This record gives sequence, C-alpha cells and structure tokens, in this order.
Amino acid sequence: MSAKYYKFRQEELPVVGNFLLNRFKRDRVLFEGFSPEYNDEYEASWLSQIQKVEHLNLASHLTADMKQITEEMYQLMSEIVDKLDFTSAYAQRANKTLSIKFSDFGIKEAKKELRKKNVEGYLLRIKLVQQNVTDNLEALKAKGYKEEIGSDIVSMTQKVKELNEQQDEKMSERKQLVANNNGEFEKLWAILSDVSRTGKLLMKKDKLKAEEYMFSHILKKVRNIAGKKKEVAIDSPTVTEPIKETEEPQMENVES
Repeated sequence: MSAKYYKFRQEELPVVGNFLLNRFKRDRVLFEGFSPEYNDEYEASWLSQIQKVEHLNLASHLTADMKQITEEMYQLMSEIVDKLDFTSAYAQRANKTLSIKFSDFGIKEAKKELRKKNVEGYLLRIKLVQQNVTDNLEALKAKGYKEEIGSDIVSMTQKVKELNEQQDEKMSERKQLVANNNGEFEKLWAILSDVSRTGKLLMKKDKLKAEEYMFSHILKKVRNIAGKKKEVAIDSPTVTEPIKETEEPQMENVES
C-alpha cells in the first residue's frame, strides 16, 4: 500500500470517507467559520468522490466473476477430454477402415491443448477432429460410436468459446478500472487529508473530538466495523498502537 494513504488500503478509503463525512456534517458550522470553502459544494463533491471510489472497488467483483468463469470453463474442458477419450477408442477400433491413419486423427493434439488450458489452441485443433469424425462417421458408428458424443463435444466447445470471450471482456474491463483508479483515489485522499488536518486544528481543545479526525483513530474504527452492514469487510487485525499526533501524514497543497 502506498505510504500516502497512511496505513489504509485503497479499498478502505470509502469507509474512511463516510466516517469523516459524518464528523464533518456534525461540526460543519465550525468548519465554515474557519473557511467559506467548506460549503455545500465541498460536501457534495466529497460525497460524489466517495461514490466514484466505491464503484472503482467493483474491480474486486470482476476478479471474482473471472474466477467463476475460469472454473466453469476448465470443468467443461475436462469433460471434453472424457468425450475425446471415447472418440479415440472408437477411432482406434476402426483404424483399418478410416480414410486416414488414427495417428493423424487429431485427438491427441486436441487433448494436449485442453490439458494445457489453451483455449485458442484447442479451438483450432478440434476443427480437424470434427472434420475427421464427419468424414469417417459410418466407420466409427460400425464400432459403436454414438453421434451424441460428437454433438456433445460441439455444444461444449461452443460453451468454452463463449466463456473464454466473457473472460476476455471481464479482463479488459478490470484493466480499464485499474487504469482509472489511482487518480480517483488520490482525489478522495486529498479531501480526507484536508478535513483531517483542519478538524484536528479546530478540535484542538476537545481531545475526544480531535481524536476522531486522527487517521490512527479512524484506522481502528475502520478495522472494527468489518462485516457490518454497508461497510467494507476488512480481515486485518485491529491496530492497538497508541494514538499519536505525529502519525498523521503531512501533505502540502491538498486539493479541496
């Protein structure tokens, strides 16, 4: 994690944002008395930035979607190997009556690509197998081959192709989100740092309220609310280190 986010993870920043926003609303009169910049527009911009970052955090959901697609695709590929094993057995039995040598049927090569999880390679290899099955269908059927085997391979192959395309789309979407993430997170962090610094100054004579604007204190709160409704789940242990004013990051020229 970047040091500029103090000890927070990027995905925790929306939670920090909402926590500080509630304190800001409570103490807004004091903020406005300090500077007219802390107005309705400032608050609206802050809320909007929190929502943007929350959306960007959906990249984790895209990763989960990709994992699910991959698992389904690999399961199908494993089942296709079984279907090809049967096709291979029938082709071997019909070897003397095939229009080509069994070794040229293409099944071995198709299975190799499946085991390598190489979808593109498999899609290329299976075309030869399917053509050879079509050209030698009667010879295969004479040995007990069922056309349903070929039909299953065709439909399962089509499904693998579709899943592979979905995975590519999800990957592209995730890359785009990640590419856009940093700038939006930095905008939110600039707001949070500004409010934290000003809040500590304004609440200097009220220790309890001043602590609520300290990131070390907020970090504890964020980690303690893991799993609660509408909050981001965080697995890290609660930080128990003493609250120290010197722990706060010093940032210059913070955007508002």
